[in-house]
Amino acid sequence: MKTLIVSLALLAASPVLIASPAAAQAASADAVAAATALVDLQTPPAQSRAALDRQLKEMRSGAAVRAMLSQNPGFKAEAAKNQPAFNSTMARMGVIQADAIGPIMSEMQKASRTVAIDTFAKNFTAAELQQIAAFYRSPVGSKMLAQQGAMGQDIARQVQTRFGPRMEAAQKAIAPKMQAELQKLAPAKAK
Repeated sequence: MKTLIVSLALLAASPVLIASPAAAQAASADAVAAATALVDLQTPPAQSRAALDRQLKEMRSGAAVRAMLSQNPGFKAEAAKNQPAFNSTMARMGVIQADAIGPIMSEMQKASRTVAIDTFAKNFTAAELQQIAAFYRSPVGSKMLAQQGAMGQDIARQVQTRFGPRMEAAQKAIAPKMQAELQKLAPAKAK
């Protein structure tokens, strides 16, 4: 999905493609077929499903719950008291989370593919989509597809490293003000 998002951004930045005569037209069957081929080239369904399966497996292990709670100082103290029981609890919570969220994520993945196909088909002609796909099959296009995921992760990591601590500090700084506002709504419940 990251590949698809980055690809859409790159396509939007291209002046040649922005001036496309197919923009905002109803999609032809040929355009839908070409868009499907393009989306499948950018985000192969088997790879996309495998990535979701890995994400759900990690979630099922409790890693996502552990990551959410790791910012809480009390969490670390409780975890240190009885690590085996704590790990078991995290695993059970991960299963609960994956069972609840997994079907939604699967549905979102399918819907995202459909929306991407429809969007490409409505904004490009079949010939234009075939040209875009030809680019992705070229050596430089293949390289771009192969490196996009890692590049996206690197970008996200660098931005998080740069801004994460400031965001966390800002959230901590406003916490008393936020608490004070909540107390105005429900003085007895906000404590």
